[in-house]
Amino acid sequence: MKETVGFGIIGCGVISKSHAAAISKASGARLVAVADIVEERAKALGELYGVPYYTDYKDLLSRDDVDVANICLPSGLHMQGCIDAARAGKNIICEKPLEITLPKIDRIIEEVKKNGVKLGVIFQRRFQRSSKLIKEAIDSGKLGKLISGSAYLKYYRTQQYYDSGAWRGTWELDGGGCLMNQGVHGIDLLQWFMGPVKSVYAVTDIVAHERIEVEDIAVAMVKFQNGAVGVIEGSTSCYPGLPTTLEVYGTKGTVTLAEEAITRWDFIDATPEDKSLMERLKAEGEAEVKNIDRSDPAAVVGHGHLPQIEDMVAAIREGRDPAIVGEEGRKAVEVILAIYESARTGKEVELPLA
Repeated sequence: MKETVGFGIIGCGVISKSHAAAISKASGARLVAVADIVEERAKALGELYGVPYYTDYKDLLSRDDVDVANICLPSGLHMQGCIDAARAGKNIICEKPLEITLPKIDRIIEEVKKNGVKLGVIFQRRFQRSSKLIKEAIDSGKLGKLISGSAYLKYYRTQQYYDSGAWRGTWELDGGGCLMNQGVHGIDLLQWFMGPVKSVYAVTDIVAHERIEVEDIAVAMVKFQNGAVGVIEGSTSCYPGLPTTLEVYGTKGTVTLAEEAITRWDFIDATPEDKSLMERLKAEGEAEVKNIDRSDPAAVVGHGHLPQIEDMVAAIREGRDPAIVGEEGRKAVEVILAIYESARTGKEVELPLA
């Protein structure tokens, strides 16, 4: 067994800094190299962490000391990066969304299995203590029958943000707007809590930005397979940007989440442990919504990517799959694509998509 697991970052844009910081903090992990087609970006990140940098990521993949490739490319380039990494025998951590179409996602999953490597998809909100508590409460039946679940994903991005990269705001490489790029985290968490989505009916629009092809506002009515209903609201036009908020209602109680903070934990059959939990969370500052700049694309709540880096290290050492595999990463993208199809056709769209 290797003393440390070597990571190589492919794509040195905004999110790569979160990956590099997490790798540097993770037990049993070390950053080995970075790569970006733009030499200035690769050099800046490489020099910051004292590691070699490349302008061709295949040079990074040829290194024997790279055990895991972190795919931080534009969303519509994830498939090729993942395929090349898998064929080079590297395990993969891929940024969200895993890809922007279901056939591309399925191709990634196929290549990963064919080459016997591991794939983890970045959905770090599932690793939050608060998210785990809510998931446990739902799965244990504490909320009773689920009747409603909603996600409010109201961010703010400036025009300069979209103008900062030719790929941003395009169908070809961004794959969508406020839902596919920003809101995918909250949508993943909602379907993780509520279970599979049955159908959506949606509208989307471009209301506050120029020179983009994709939506900067979206609203969808959602029906879940368990009979519950809900709403997904997403935007990159809501100044100054609001906390990611999820609400889950059952016949026996209500839980709400704002970023990492549980803001309601109310049950008809509440126990002393329920009361003490909220008191503990308040005392530890975990019932307060963290004050971060929600218009900043680089702002990552809480511990960010660290738990997923450590999960990959453990998966390699224990011979198991990472916590969030490709099939899990596929689910939120399918919901988003169904919303886009509904907005395009003006009709309710059922899942799974054909």
